[in-house]
Amino acid sequence: MLLDVSRDYPTPIPAQIAAGIRDAVATGALSPNDAIPSTRALAEQLGVSRGSVVTAYDQLEGEGYLLTSQGAPTRIHPDLTVAARMPERVTSAPPRMMPKAQISLKPSPGNAGTIRPATWRKAWREAAAEPNNSMHKSGEPELRHAVAEHLRLARSMRVLPDQIVVTGGSREGLMCILYALGPALRVGVEDPGHPGLRRVIPLGGHEVMECATDHEGIVVSELPDTLDALLVTPSHLYPFGGAMPATRRVELLEWAARTETVIIEDDFNTELRYRISPQPALSSLATRADVLTLGTFSTLLSRELAAGYVVASPATAEVLREVRSVLGMPVSSVTQRAIAYLLNDGVARRSSRAVHRGLAKRREVLNERLVPLVNGAELAPGDGADLAVHFDTRKERDAFEQRLLEAGVESGHESALWTNGGDGLLLSFAHLSASDFDHAVEIVVQTVGRI
Repeated sequence: MLLDVSRDYPTPIPAQIAAGIRDAVATGALSPNDAIPSTRALAEQLGVSRGSVVTAYDQLEGEGYLLTSQGAPTRIHPDLTVAARMPERVTSAPPRMMPKAQISLKPSPGNAGTIRPATWRKAWREAAAEPNNSMHKSGEPELRHAVAEHLRLARSMRVLPDQIVVTGGSREGLMCILYALGPALRVGVEDPGHPGLRRVIPLGGHEVMECATDHEGIVVSELPDTLDALLVTPSHLYPFGGAMPATRRVELLEWAARTETVIIEDDFNTELRYRISPQPALSSLATRADVLTLGTFSTLLSRELAAGYVVASPATAEVLREVRSVLGMPVSSVTQRAIAYLLNDGVARRSSRAVHRGLAKRREVLNERLVPLVNGAELAPGDGADLAVHFDTRKERDAFEQRLLEAGVESGHESALWTNGGDGLLLSFAHLSASDFDHAVEIVVQTVGRI
């Protein structure tokens, strides 16, 4: 079975696998009752994780494409009826993909939790056990209740399930919020700030206003009073992972109430904090300011889930539900029920502890092996596994970067993250697999030795 799957594509790997099998059925390449490779065999053939294939197969089984039986090969469902589609004519060669480094140390959203394969499979089988023909504008009630309970336990946030709207991730959640707030908004962003979310804003016809930050986050005294909304990441300041202290949070909320500016709080990577307890969410502290919280499941569960949520006041949640009813729900009910199962089963809490242990170990390795070896290197102040390397000249930086790239490792520029960024490099190790982490550290050590 030939499938076109690549990590260079923006679509998650499981979605690519599922789409490839659906397409093979539609074109007649696969017929009802045809046997397909086992999850292990297909994972080895495609060079992807077995969990990605399991996710795709479970999704297709829930949709009625596949039939699984204990001790027998997985097959295309014998009762499946799909009108075959004639293959499209290829009129031009596919675009050439630019070669990419084997390992990327560019700043990343962070590590993803590790879920045991048996738990992962059980969640999807439970979710797909019964069809659900209803679609809720806010998301599956089961998931919204699970998220509310998770936020109560993990973030001490007391929210009602009706205040939660399920989204296709942080970017899609931000798009929904901006739709709900109105057209032609002036939206403030942190400088530096997460580039993924920043790029969403102008797509909706809104104006991006860069706002200065320091080591404590957004500088409130320099904020203009003409903003309609302000996007902030107080619990994980990008890119180093510091946190906004309580006094700055109170100052920001007082400013927002006075100027009637909506605060959009991206609560990403809060789960990575382990040396000290996370600060309360802005929405928990707000008494007069309007605060919307963006959340995602990518860090604790899996990036392949491509799902998240927005927490809003009851009035704003109702507007978001209307937006959701127009745009449609981007997350299937099967996926939502699988996430609810994982949250209710305590997987998120266990995954959080595993992430903390892994980050602590990586920081120790970086501090012992790279910080003393690389002139101008220092660990980021947060709880992640990020290294900042400063150079006397841009020429020195470019030479170091080129040596890393020749060895198959790409790094991030400070200048690409904020307007007046310096000439240093940022090396992020948190998101790597165990083997890639060890390999990347060795490459940096060898690169320093050759300069």
